[in-house]
Amino acid sequence: MKFLCLLFFTAIFLFQINTQSQSISNSGFESWSNFLYFENPEQYNSTNVLSYFANGTANVTKSTDAQSGNFALKVETIFANDEVYEGGVVIGEIAEDFINGGIPFDERPDGITGFAKYNVMDNDTAYVAVIFKKFGAPLGICFAQFYGTQNDYVEFTAEVQWLFPIVSPDTIAVGILSSTIFSDAIPGSTLTVDNISFVGSTIPFPNGDFEEWEEFSSEEPDDWFTSNVISLAIGETAVTKSTNSYEGSFAAKIETTQTLIEDTLGFITNGMMGEDNPIGGMAVDSTPDKLSGYYKYIPVGPDTAIGGLFLYHHNESTGMADLLEESIIKLPPADEYTYFEVEVDYFSLPEPDTVNIAFASSNLQDYETYIGLGSELYIDALQITYKPNLVGVDNHKKEIIHQVYPNPSSDKIYIGFQEILKNDITVRVMNAAGNLVYENKISPLATKKIDVSVRNFSPGIYFYNIESKNESYKGKFIVK
Repeated sequence: MKFLCLLFFTAIFLFQINTQSQSISNSGFESWSNFLYFENPEQYNSTNVLSYFANGTANVTKSTDAQSGNFALKVETIFANDEVYEGGVVIGEIAEDFINGGIPFDERPDGITGFAKYNVMDNDTAYVAVIFKKFGAPLGICFAQFYGTQNDYVEFTAEVQWLFPIVSPDTIAVGILSSTIFSDAIPGSTLTVDNISFVGSTIPFPNGDFEEWEEFSSEEPDDWFTSNVISLAIGETAVTKSTNSYEGSFAAKIETTQTLIEDTLGFITNGMMGEDNPIGGMAVDSTPDKLSGYYKYIPVGPDTAIGGLFLYHHNESTGMADLLEESIIKLPPADEYTYFEVEVDYFSLPEPDTVNIAFASSNLQDYETYIGLGSELYIDALQITYKPNLVGVDNHKKEIIHQVYPNPSSDKIYIGFQEILKNDITVRVMNAAGNLVYENKISPLATKKIDVSVRNFSPGIYFYNIESKNESYKGKFIVK
């Protein structure tokens, strides 16, 4: 009888754990919102595409800290995903040590002038550069260079160094950069400029007061990240809301398009795109068993769509997320909505705390295979199921006797215990990067719960550690 009772209560416990596991947010793609990725000053290309793709933020921004008018231009060098991204805007295209292309210009100015404030790191240099060309070859060069720190706007001037006399240019290229392109850029360097003009020319400097900006936005599925950010700059939208759905009103349509970074792709993920795999995603407290849903696929040529799950675990010793398992399937052509499953073989410790779901309208796993420009993938009605939790490790036993709620939250989270803790308590909260964002020492509790305000936390996954004498309680929660 005791054995039957144990089985009964164990089954109830496992059922509760599984039903409380995280479901896929916006799994049917019914909810969409217009999303502003970034703004570029008109007439200029910027580094915002690469910066946003790597870090989810722009490193070229419209600053209201203007010397005149309403806006100025701010460029910044950042560090993200183990790479340094200098901030910059160009008229033309940045090459290894030159700016190709440009816009028509046929006068010979004496120089440029403008206003700048900056904080340039040691061994780094920021620039405002203008290259005057004739038939694509340099005819004159003008460099304003910035070093050190200047907290208030100061006027700068730079003369044009003409390489040939008399001859007038037919083109100019412009570059405004927060770091040098001639050596290693240093994260943290910033340059803000405003009210730039030519000296000795009747032609105005292109958008030199930086009052005119162009928005790069698209309608995006809520709680998903798409490749639109790298295709919008050339007028392409890879992921769109489709009324051709399996159920409900909408589905996600993913189309293989050209991108600004000279790639050809279309993808969607509930996290972000990393260097090798999708990263981030949704917090889970169990190991997924399978992802299922419905798809249609109309390829161009012998193309193949893919879908997959990526399981991650936060490594406290390194502060990084370890990839535990990736399960990827190919989605063959299908004119009508077709059921699919992505099964997960992983079932061991450590259990994943984050699951990334991703789909692509072409085979991004192998760029040597055929990729068809215009291939269309429709995704709808996603579901995820979970395996039973692994129990029997000390940490997991301790996790059973406390709970965190509400989860997700945007105001407060509460950590409740079955018994009152009788010793001093230290509460620490780390973000997904392993940085300490909250610490509090509490006297023995008169109640069975601890509250932590998350009102000022950025949305994302957080990990808590509660220590009380010889006991330690760990877990995670989501701020939405």
